[in-house]
Amino acid sequence: MKKLLIAVMTALSLAGCTKIEDGPLERITENYVFDPTDKNGFYAEQFLNNIYSILPNGYNRVGGDLLDAATDDAMPSRNAVSIERFTTSSLSALSNPDDAWSKNYEGIRKANIFLKNIDIVPVPAKIPFWKAETRFLRAMFYFELVKRYGGVPLVGDEVLDAEKPKNFTRNSFEECINYIVAECDAIKGAVRPDPLAPGDYGRISNGVVLALKARTLLYAASPLYNGGNIGGTADQKKYQGYANFDAERWNLAAQAANDLIATGKFKIDGVTFNNVFIVRKNDEVILGYLRNNSSDLETNNGPVGYALASAQGRTSPTQDLVEAFPGLNGRDITDPVSGFVATNPYANRDPRLASTVLYNGVNWLSRPLQTYEGGLDKPNNNTTQTKTGYYLRKHLGNFATATLYSAQPHNFPIFRYAEVMLNYAEARNEYLAAPDASVYKVLQDIRKRAGITAGTTAGYLYGLKSSGMTKDEMRMAIRNERRIEMAFEEQRFWDLRRWKTAEIELNKNLNGMIITRNATTGALTYQKSVVGKISFANPRMYFYPIPYAEIIKNTNLVQNTGW
Repeated sequence: MKKLLIAVMTALSLAGCTKIEDGPLERITENYVFDPTDKNGFYAEQFLNNIYSILPNGYNRVGGDLLDAATDDAMPSRNAVSIERFTTSSLSALSNPDDAWSKNYEGIRKANIFLKNIDIVPVPAKIPFWKAETRFLRAMFYFELVKRYGGVPLVGDEVLDAEKPKNFTRNSFEECINYIVAECDAIKGAVRPDPLAPGDYGRISNGVVLALKARTLLYAASPLYNGGNIGGTADQKKYQGYANFDAERWNLAAQAANDLIATGKFKIDGVTFNNVFIVRKNDEVILGYLRNNSSDLETNNGPVGYALASAQGRTSPTQDLVEAFPGLNGRDITDPVSGFVATNPYANRDPRLASTVLYNGVNWLSRPLQTYEGGLDKPNNNTTQTKTGYYLRKHLGNFATATLYSAQPHNFPIFRYAEVMLNYAEARNEYLAAPDASVYKVLQDIRKRAGITAGTTAGYLYGLKSSGMTKDEMRMAIRNERRIEMAFEEQRFWDLRRWKTAEIELNKNLNGMIITRNATTGALTYQKSVVGKISFANPRMYFYPIPYAEIIKNTNLVQNTGW
């Protein structure tokens, strides 16, 4: 039986954090997993590693597309794909390509099995760490549920029987937030300290716990939840946020982010932006989802015109996203002093643009990209190709001078330090009457790392006013900085919802760049053009519907507003 267990637990040892494929390990008798004679705790640790595998893994996970293709930052290059359930507001309780209910409750159930049984395993030195890790993972799964559905049933330490579900009622949004925060507070001194030892990279550390607390409180303070209820019955309202606005929630969020910043254990200084996403271990990623080295991101999302690469070009970044990146001097491209030239639109831009999207003329696989009409990478011959004139660059390896894709360490960043900095700046700005120096410093530091020039214009630093910004001006600056800094990291999808601006930003035409090339002179003409549309059904799309199958099994569950 032990040999069978080892066979089931297919280990992927990556920098000390072992990952295994998702599978119903609890179906194997618990007596074999939690064995009082297993002096090294091998089987129990493999069970814990399997719980890790339920963490958010990003990339092309929604029907083969990135979640960002359900925002105004990108479009799916393929037609009739499941992510269009979001872009056409055709989501339903019966059909949701990002249905996370059963996955996260599976994780919670496995966590409770582990916590119930681990004390019989004779490895006392490891058990405190393992318990704290497991409690974090359970809290993380609840956060993933709450940001989608609002308040959900809190089942405590009970191990639910998948065959005989209990009729739990939903806990309020406030109760769920309090639970997640309380769990973070309880375990923050019990997990491994930062920096992690090389063999523990990918495990839960103190910084990871603080990052979850900061993100949770930021969401809780945001307009959708902080007294901005979308309506419905009294029960629906309590599941979907707080009854009243309280500015102190912003202060709590700022303090939580600053608690992590004050540790000094993470940094962006000296970390090259693109390397954050393609180097296995760096000083900025607080927690990444560890994967085997692979080239799947490149083959799924790379340009289609490279015959040897056989890429599918699934992701088409929009012109709307491209225009959000400022000039090299940090000024908005609509500002005459930005240096933007419409006939050469990608020159003298924020360097993050070139690290985020692939655009016409950039070198890739040892030749310039051709996304002009009829070019190799936009052949217009009924094959899947970019709809916008752009392909995804972020997360892909450095293949400017290669001829083929090779396996790379693609680890989805669940938490990284730049986000924590932006969380602090947003929460602090919202709490104060006007931004203080600490808020300015966050944007300046992030833009400096990006490669934006400090500039010499009086009153400006890295393209933004160095003082005197109003609260509203700073809010817009922070939101745009989140958009360009965190693009394709599953942030904007949720940001637009928690800011309660999705009804505006996701109800509009989407733009691309149509490029034509003069066959005689080779001169290029650029024309911004509508290439698609996105819609957002207000208010129901602010929350996912609880799956119909769960409503049928548990009649105590109250559905969200509008579903």
